[in-house]
Amino acid sequence: MNKLFSIVIPTRNRQQYCIEAGASILKEIDESCELVVQDNSTDDTLRQHFVNLNDSRVIYNYNPTPLSFVDNFEEALQLSNGTFFCILGDDDSVTKNIMQIVHWMRINNIDSVASTRVVDFIWPNSTIEKYANGELTIPKYGGKEKAVNPKLQLLELLRGGFLSYQTFELPRTYHGIIRRSCMNEVKRLGGRYFGGLTPDIYSTVALSCIVKKHFIIDFPFSIAGACPASATAMATVGGHSGKLTDAPHFRNRGTYQWEVDIPKYYSVETIWAESGIKALKDLRQQDLLSHFNKYRLYIYAIVINRKYIFDLSFKETISLYKPLQITCLEHIIKLLTETLRSVIRVAKKRLKKQNFDSVDEVFSNVYSLEEAKDLTASMVKNSYEMEVCTYAEPQENTRTS
Repeated sequence: MNKLFSIVIPTRNRQQYCIEAGASILKEIDESCELVVQDNSTDDTLRQHFVNLNDSRVIYNYNPTPLSFVDNFEEALQLSNGTFFCILGDDDSVTKNIMQIVHWMRINNIDSVASTRVVDFIWPNSTIEKYANGELTIPKYGGKEKAVNPKLQLLELLRGGFLSYQTFELPRTYHGIIRRSCMNEVKRLGGRYFGGLTPDIYSTVALSCIVKKHFIIDFPFSIAGACPASATAMATVGGHSGKLTDAPHFRNRGTYQWEVDIPKYYSVETIWAESGIKALKDLRQQDLLSHFNKYRLYIYAIVINRKYIFDLSFKETISLYKPLQITCLEHIIKLLTETLRSVIRVAKKRLKKQNFDSVDEVFSNVYSLEEAKDLTASMVKNSYEMEVCTYAEPQENTRTS
């Protein structure tokens, strides 16, 4: 039988976190929902835990064949049956109001909801002194919702060089809620649910070409965890730059053709942009690439990853950009032009910036996901009064900076 809502967790070798995440999620969902755990660990020790739960809401699958990030997400979503779904990491959870939002989407025939407010929980991490005892950040929220045109937001993302895609008001499978039929359309056009090298931005870009009725809300419904082995924790200690051959995204991915417009080194920025381009091509939306500002990507990626880039020899640096099919002089001129624009852009933002105290609540000495959930429940109201709304097409003259 189809369920109303699926919470989907792809996992690999993070059993202790997955067990705690699963337990906390099951406390917040009813029999109309399901928790799907797709386990690609090197052993099936999780199996016994979920079997012992004897819970009809749990779907557990173990696949011992080593899978790429993308393929593990693909198998996970295929197991689910919900009309709506949300994908979480194996160190994440949800807040107590998530089912209210799902029902609101069902009543109003909404395709996609994403929140500008996510609770962040950094699990205790002995390798980073600041987070040795854990840290929980609960954002200030207003409880408002608005309709957003995802195609317009996608154009702004392209003009921004695919940088910081989470700051745009786009649909998300990861920590967002999506109507399953929209993702089925992605698969119909592209042959599968997820592609590229990273499933989160691939699906965001793909869904932005499909979703019609998309809302952004100013209220948290998920907890984004960062355990010591997570990508977020790796980024904190500078573990996300290097040779392309060192990128974990290529493991078990098979033959892969890197996009020629993206410099051939491993960083968050280059992986995101490469996967975003793949999504547009797979969904036959490559005409939108005329809006892609690749030079903004080049400049920001160099600055952000300067520790890696500046350690390279001049010859090695040039080799990163050789496949870009552009003359050296033209490349330098465009880089300098975009650098000047970026400096002006940053200066303008700083001039406009108002001084204000942080509105987020930050708690240290938070040792478990259950503690994080309890603190969140005490700070965030459980009842979110969302109005039954009629959808109006957003105005097309809205632009982000």
